Amino acid sequence: MNSEADSSSQAAPSNEKISRLLAFAKSIGATKAAMLDPREVRVENRLAGFCKSPKCPHFGLSMSCPPHISGPGGMRKLLEKCSYVMVIRIEVDSDSLHGEDRPSVMRLLHEISATVEQEAIRLGFSEAYAFAGGSCKMSFCASHEQCAVLSGEGNCRNPDAARPSMSGFGVNVGALMQAAGWSTSLFTEKDDTGVSQSAWVAGLILLYR
Repeated sequence: MNSEADSSSQAAPSNEKISRLLAFAKSIGATKAAMLDPREVRVENRLAGFCKSPKCPHFGLSMSCPPHISGPGGMRKLLEKCSYVMVIRIEVDSDSLHGEDRPSVMRLLHEISATVEQEAIRLGFSEAYAFAGGSCKMSFCASHEQCAVLSGEGNCRNPDAARPSMSGFGVNVGALMQAAGWSTSLFTEKDDTGVSQSAWVAGLILLYR
């Protein structure tokens, strides 16, 4: 199953909701959006293991990253009863994924993924869970010494926007790109003038009927 945003307007009601959700994702900033069968999501323990070894600099800094999440096992359980999975992709200038601009790019990914999640629920999906990429600590709470939840100060400071990273759940993002029919190359080559080209970041939304 790979439903793109240009699905027929004569589709059945459930397909109409899917088409509307795909179009909505693109209207708020996603470059690409596709709906996949949950069985097309590959979850690998080894990928989640990379968060710890070689250790990610943000390991353990938020409640949405390892070791504070259910990991690959938790993702497999979520997928078992999942009706559809939606994958979104945001293409950006490759230079923005390096240095001080990266947290802003990842924050945008979190915000778009979370907004699609809420729109899915509004459209009638009983539940929806969004996953993004990168550490929410760096994208939302870099100015705070600690995650509010981990420090015991209170609830998440950004519950409507911050979402867990796919990496800690072992999701094979490259396989997601292939299933959606998109290129898996993270960076395009520079043009003849040496100017940087595009790169991408991706999010995942699990949908339940």
